[in-house]
Amino acid sequence: MKHSNVFYRSLEKKYPLLDRGEGIFVWDDCGRRYLDGASGCVVTNIGYGVQSVAEALYKEARQTGFSHGTTFTNRPQEELARLVTEDAPPGMDYVYFVSGGTEANETAFSLAIQYHRQKSNHKKWKIIGRRLSYHGSSFATLSTAGNIERRSLYSPLVMPFPLVPAPHCYRCYCGATYPECGISCARELENTILAEGPENVAAFIFEPIIGTSAAASVPPAEYFTMVRDICDRYDVLMITDEVLCGYGRSGLYMAMDHFGVSADLVTLGKGLGGGYAPLGAVLMQEKVYEIFNNNTRNFIHGYSYQGNPVSCAAGVAVNLYIKENNLFQQVEEKGRYLKGKLNEVAAGRPIVGDVRGMGLLLGLELVKDRETRESYPASIALAEKVRAIAMHELDEGLLVYTGVGRTADIFPRDYLLVAPPFVIEKAEMDLLVDLLAGAVDKACESLA
Repeated sequence: MKHSNVFYRSLEKKYPLLDRGEGIFVWDDCGRRYLDGASGCVVTNIGYGVQSVAEALYKEARQTGFSHGTTFTNRPQEELARLVTEDAPPGMDYVYFVSGGTEANETAFSLAIQYHRQKSNHKKWKIIGRRLSYHGSSFATLSTAGNIERRSLYSPLVMPFPLVPAPHCYRCYCGATYPECGISCARELENTILAEGPENVAAFIFEPIIGTSAAASVPPAEYFTMVRDICDRYDVLMITDEVLCGYGRSGLYMAMDHFGVSADLVTLGKGLGGGYAPLGAVLMQEKVYEIFNNNTRNFIHGYSYQGNPVSCAAGVAVNLYIKENNLFQQVEEKGRYLKGKLNEVAAGRPIVGDVRGMGLLLGLELVKDRETRESYPASIALAEKVRAIAMHELDEGLLVYTGVGRTADIFPRDYLLVAPPFVIEKAEMDLLVDLLAGAVDKACESLA
């Protein structure tokens, strides 16, 4: 590609020019085809090139184009709110639309603090996060995330919010084994609330299924019940970040639906717009709405593109496409098949220490020693090596998502996230696994 004026996130990489996409495949301008095994970054849930979504965007762009939230509402926003809440947990009847996951989590923080202020809890402002987590790239969301490199880079602009251990059984923070551990990671939340002072803690945010920070790690079911009880005991709002794992990705509408526990605030993004338009949302329980409705009746927070009609039109079209093609119901079955195939890959390759996840959100952890679970040094950048081989060095390209680097557990880890579009078929899953196995094998050869 000729000289570009774009300032890229990496100045070392050479980026192919994306030319087009169809279904689960994309092509660059040189004609190379890539199977997108990561849905971009877990975004393109319905795949590429869906004409009904493109037509909805075109129609709304011609009809309105823009609507500011302090002046008008608009039809797509109203319709999407109806569609999103009708499948949500009971009592979660209100939604606030934004442009993506970071904005959704920022909005949830603002809602939590203003919720408490209107209850005369004026000291509640701290948001507790977890050590293995990612909630966005703003300073507030970084303040609740466990990525040491990112937090330290912007210190002291990020706030010193407390972090608690994540429920990651493959590498338990307490060095214990489930279930003998007694879910000590959940108990640590209560200890932290008491240490910080319950009068100071506004909310606790977490990903029900950990995303790139731990490659689709699924907590024990008891964890969520315990956390819900602790939050209720100390009047702390529970915020579940379902930006990556929600909206059908786990096999159910919300990942929390697997565990029978409801949050106070739920954030969505990524797949909500399916990659066709920037879109995120915060869903709230009735009790949160009523505090605002019975007090100031104002939420002091906003963005220029909140509830944007073109983005919401995309969201409506994506939602309808999912329902018309019964995609939410397909994810669980397809996920079981794909996870089984990934376990076959792991069985013959000691470098794959763990295969985990739910639905079409699956993760592989790469290790130096499967028995001790020792990782390779960060300097090797093993996950990135596999990703690059899969994309560039095979006969056909494969796109996977990596999680690598130093998180709050200090040690480097190498993760591969496999999260293809919901529309993937069995033969395409077989191709994905064959390509991934080839990339892992090539990476092993380079290590030898």
